[in-house]
Amino acid sequence: MSETQTTSTTTEKIAELEKQLLELRGKCDFLERIVHEVPANIYLSDLEQGLVWCNKTNEESLGYSLEEIREMGGLEYMYNIVHPDDHHIPDDSITHYQNFEGAEYGGVFRAKHRHEKEYKWFIGWAKAFSKNGADQVKELLCVDVDMSPRMNTDKQLVQALRDNLKHKNKLLIKCLRKREIEVLDLVCKGYNTKAIAEKLFISPNTVSTHRKHIQQKLGTANVADLVSLGKEAGLG
Repeated sequence: MSETQTTSTTTEKIAELEKQLLELRGKCDFLERIVHEVPANIYLSDLEQGLVWCNKTNEESLGYSLEEIREMGGLEYMYNIVHPDDHHIPDDSITHYQNFEGAEYGGVFRAKHRHEKEYKWFIGWAKAFSKNGADQVKELLCVDVDMSPRMNTDKQLVQALRDNLKHKNKLLIKCLRKREIEVLDLVCKGYNTKAIAEKLFISPNTVSTHRKHIQQKLGTANVADLVSLGKEAGLG
């Protein structure tokens, strides 16, 4: 191959590489725009450090720049924006992934912009994103959606919340023993203590003891709450 041909081939390869690089930059710019303009807070959370990266939507909706969050500390930032009554949500998420068994974590919580007094409701999901050398989850990819804007699907939202409550109550009831579930099912059907005892061939005192244990485990204050929770979980 002559020197002229070699130079021509090199020039063509350089031109092709420059074209590919230009296309790659265009794709990166496009994806970056999507990440920062999507109507959801997207962020990476380290199990030890808390939030370590976020998109612009997150910065705008909560009032903290990524630089300010890093300076403050990701965990401290989370406790600053999340409602005090919901601080257990990030804590539960960390605990969940410290004992990760494959099921991802999701929840509903309140958070507010740094310059606002009112809290807004968010629904969020997390996904194991990276692991350390011991094959333990190190970082989470999280997506939180602000539920405060006007919904155009009110009926669907109400049904979704009902379905979610039903699912959570089903999980809660799993903490009950088989006999306790049988008692709760009959309570939800309207049976009194005497009728339940006859139905299950146990003494009324035993039924009362079961009901007491059931309420303690489920955290209900009265029979009405107990029945409501049971029926939400599909009993009765």
